[in-house]
Amino acid sequence: MTGNGRSLTLLWNDSSGWDEKEKVRQSIESTLTADGESLQVERVHHGGNLREISKSIVSSGTDVLIAAGGDGTINAAASALVHQQAALGVIPAGTLNHFARDLHIPLDPEEAARVLLTSGTLEVDAGEVNGRIFINNSVLGLFPNYRSTREAWERRGFGRSSIGRLIAMAAGMLRVFWRLPHLSVEIEVGSQARRLQTPFVLIGNNEHRMQGLAPGERSSLSEGSLWVYVMRRCTRWGLLRMLAGLVLGRTPRHSVFEVFRASRLRINSKPRRIGVGVDGEMVRMVAPLEYRCLPKALRVITPLAGSSKRILAD
Repeated sequence: MTGNGRSLTLLWNDSSGWDEKEKVRQSIESTLTADGESLQVERVHHGGNLREISKSIVSSGTDVLIAAGGDGTINAAASALVHQQAALGVIPAGTLNHFARDLHIPLDPEEAARVLLTSGTLEVDAGEVNGRIFINNSVLGLFPNYRSTREAWERRGFGRSSIGRLIAMAAGMLRVFWRLPHLSVEIEVGSQARRLQTPFVLIGNNEHRMQGLAPGERSSLSEGSLWVYVMRRCTRWGLLRMLAGLVLGRTPRHSVFEVFRASRLRINSKPRRIGVGVDGEMVRMVAPLEYRCLPKALRVITPLAGSSKRILAD
């Protein structure tokens, strides 16, 4: 327990991509306990079940679960905290760090730890697909196909070194680009249904920018809606032109995507068993995919909340 009756638990993923992991962890712990606070540390090694461990931590009664790791770690902690009184703290170590950036959380681990001591809590939305929580987005099509190819190469031994992983990544991208598979999807929003052929679908937890160098950027995490972006049919070279246009800001997003906004939706697909990206992780699900927004279901510590409701106030 902390000096003011609050308890903190640091969920530390040993598999995350920090250099000098031990030095970083010790620095974070030192920052979090600098004012005499008490901190429990739960270290998760490769192969550990982050979701089950997070649920166990929350059920034990912690007030703040601090996820230190990549998107998978943060998603696991958030999944355990939906509709709970305990708050989520974020110390990011991912590649894109959408959630941390949108919440104005520093990407430097020591600075992120300081934020936890000086910021208040904010209630933000989460999304859900067939019972699986996401805080950024869920995707169908290109990304799951890329991940399945990449993981197949890594299972052949290419995941044991940085060069091997680069080869696996390149193989995944080339296969997706060369084949450019299109999904047949039916999207139901209320009483309306649309049948579409598409290489890519993104279902975002609130509106995504979908342009420029930060397409996943969001101006709000608490508007209570899902935004659905369905890429229009295209050829391989058409895909490259569209992506280049989006990145450079020369192509309006409505010319690349059909866009829907909803609190709930259902997606049927062919094939019925489909790879679904959930906050960067690939999961196999069986259609129909039932999506819903969970408004203000997650309490998170962020500078956006100011310091008036500091979770560790004196």
